[in-house]
Amino acid sequence: MKRYWFELTDENYNDLGAFIPDGSSKQSAVNRARRWMKDNGIIEAILAVNSMKTDNILDMIHIEEN
Repeated sequence: MKRYWFELTDENYNDLGAFIPDGSSKQSAVNRARRWMKDNGIIEAILAVNSMKTDNILDMIHIEEN
């Protein structure tokens, strides 16, 4: 069951346009975001984790590539 929808943003919370599928695993979304960031030369981003049920933001995960 899909519990979350995800949005990858920059530090100003602008959508980066990454496709990260809805799902139930935050870690899978982080892994997919890291791959997208690497492919697109993005060093830092924020993954917003939103509830499918309430549409509320549940978590903001800062991702930094070395």
